[in-house]
Amino acid sequence: MNNNVVFVCGALRSGSSLVHLILDHHPEIKNPGEFDFLFDQISGDGKFPTMAAYLEWLSVHRIFQSKLLSIDISLDYPELIDSFIVQMNQENCVLALNIHRGFHSIPYVFPNAKFIHLIRDPRDVARSSIGMGWAGNVYYGIEHWLQTEQDWKQLQNKILPEQYLEIRFEDLILSPEAILKEVCSFIGVPYSDKMFNYADNSTYSRPDPSLVRQWKTKLTIREVQYVESRAKVLMEELAYDLSGYPLISVGLLERYWLKVSNKVFTIKFSIKRYGFILFFKEWFSRLFNVVKINKQSLRAMNEVDKQYLK
Repeated sequence: MNNNVVFVCGALRSGSSLVHLILDHHPEIKNPGEFDFLFDQISGDGKFPTMAAYLEWLSVHRIFQSKLLSIDISLDYPELIDSFIVQMNQENCVLALNIHRGFHSIPYVFPNAKFIHLIRDPRDVARSSIGMGWAGNVYYGIEHWLQTEQDWKQLQNKILPEQYLEIRFEDLILSPEAILKEVCSFIGVPYSDKMFNYADNSTYSRPDPSLVRQWKTKLTIREVQYVESRAKVLMEELAYDLSGYPLISVGLLERYWLKVSNKVFTIKFSIKRYGFILFFKEWFSRLFNVVKINKQSLRAMNEVDKQYLK
């Protein structure tokens, strides 16, 4: 098993796409983006998926399909994952892959890998999740951040301290050179200012201080309270200062309203993006397990999603 891999572990909307671009422009690092599909199908206790089920799942997975990796059906699951790594390896480069969840599953396949934990203020993550259509309010927009950080804590219990480095999105934006020197040292490559060339051939600009702590002007007091009341413990563990607003306990009626508004928002977002017919077709075929139609629907949705990739 190839263990010369660095996994960049961070919640969605934590700045992982920016880190991907920065690292991929280093002459001695290759970072081809996100690869959650490598581990998403491993069970909580480390049981690998059957090859039939895994290959079926990959057949409609947009991100896997975009990587253009070849599949050798004679391999078992760990061998197949290793073959993907071999296909992506580039001579004289360290391979770095972005992962957004389920980090604790990685050591089942790569026990000696290195990990970079990318952390971002959950108040900004929750706000950003609404714009992506994943949540209708910050109360639910924070959920994937909470799960991601819990997954990271589980990973920490499985690896040695020298196997990981923790960096903050805010520090990367405000002091990019200092943080990237630390990252390069951890990975084992010399620092290169070519990492900032990503701004010349992508839609991402150079680190912009205005991206830090946007929640202070873009969230209401109540929204800040929603996030902090759910994330207080993890925020304190990660040394993020609370706003000072009183923590709240969301009552039954308010929680029901937040749940309903979240569901309505995400449905409306999906209908607007995919159209009612495709949205309904995918939902109906999934509900009644009409596999062929569901796969057709998912592939059609994947084509729509490609138009929104940044």
